[in-house]
Amino acid sequence: MEIGLSIPIKMSADEKEQYIYKAQSVGVNNIWIGDNPPINNAFLDIGRLISKTETMNFWTGITSPFYYSLEVLFSLSVWFAKNYPNRFGLGLGIGNVNVIENTEFKKKPFSSFKMEIEKLNEIIEIRKKQTGEEDFPLLAMGGLGNKMISLATKKADYLLLNSVSEFDIERAAIMINRAASVNDRKIKIIPYGMMQIVSDKQDISLTMWNIAKDIAKGCSTSILRSHGYTAKRIEKIRNLSWERYKKVPQGEITEIVNDFGFYGSLEEIKERLKKIKEQKETGIFQQIVLGWMYEEDQWDDIKKLVKSVC
Repeated sequence: MEIGLSIPIKMSADEKEQYIYKAQSVGVNNIWIGDNPPINNAFLDIGRLISKTETMNFWTGITSPFYYSLEVLFSLSVWFAKNYPNRFGLGLGIGNVNVIENTEFKKKPFSSFKMEIEKLNEIIEIRKKQTGEEDFPLLAMGGLGNKMISLATKKADYLLLNSVSEFDIERAAIMINRAASVNDRKIKIIPYGMMQIVSDKQDISLTMWNIAKDIAKGCSTSILRSHGYTAKRIEKIRNLSWERYKKVPQGEITEIVNDFGFYGSLEEIKERLKKIKEQKETGIFQQIVLGWMYEEDQWDDIKKLVKSVC
C-alpha cells in the first residue's frame, strides 16, 4: 500500500522543496497539495515541485471547481497529465465555502458541485471527440458524506475519504461494492487522516483539533451515530463553533481527534495502519494519506510507518 503526505500550505517555496526531498527519502510515494486561494495555489506549487523529482506523484488535495473557471481547471489538469504522465492526479471537492463568492453555490454546495462535475465531463467528452485523446488525469473526489461517496462511484476513479475511522471506511466500502454490482464500475478508497505522533495524549496541536472538530461537525447525525457517539456527545459536537479555536478544549470531546485522524504514540498509529492494510487484500485500497503536521524530528517516525505498511 502506498503512503501519501499532505504538505503544509503555509511553508515557503524552499521549505516545500525540502519537504518533498525528505518525503521521498523515507519512501513516501504521493504528495497532496491543498488549494486554498488566496493563501495557496496548488497548481503553482505542483508546477514548481513536480520537476524536482522523477518518482513522486502529485495530487491537488483538494481543489474546487469553484476556485477556477472549468476551462482553466481542465486545461491545467490536461497539461500536467500530458507533460508528467501517470504522475499527476486531480483531487476535487466542494472546497472552502468562505472563499467562494458564488451565492447559489453557498445555498446548495453539493448540488452546485454535482452540476459542475457534469459540465466538466461535457468538456472532457468534447475534447475526446475532437482529438481522439483520453488525456484527462485520474480523478479523486474528496468527501465523507453518503451523497459525495455515491457521486464518486459514478464520476471518479478514487474516493479521498476524509476520515480514517473504521466505521467510515467500512461504510464507504459497502457503498462502493454495492454501486459496482449495479454499474460494473469499482473505484478505490484513499483514506485521509491528519496525523500527530505524541507521547502525551493531552498534547493535541491546534491544527489537529480544528480540523477534526470541523470534520465531526460536518457529519450527519447518522454518521456520528455509526461512530458510537451518544446523543449527548453528538449535541456537544453540534455546539462546537465553526470558528477556529485558539486553544484545545478539555474533556472527552477531544476524543474525536483520535476518531477521524491518526493520533497517539508511534506504536498506536502503526497498529491502526496495520488494520487498514489488512483490508487492502479486498482490492479497495491503493494508498493512504497522512495529513502530517510538519515537525523536523518526525521524519524517522514517518520512515517506520511507511515500512510497516509497504
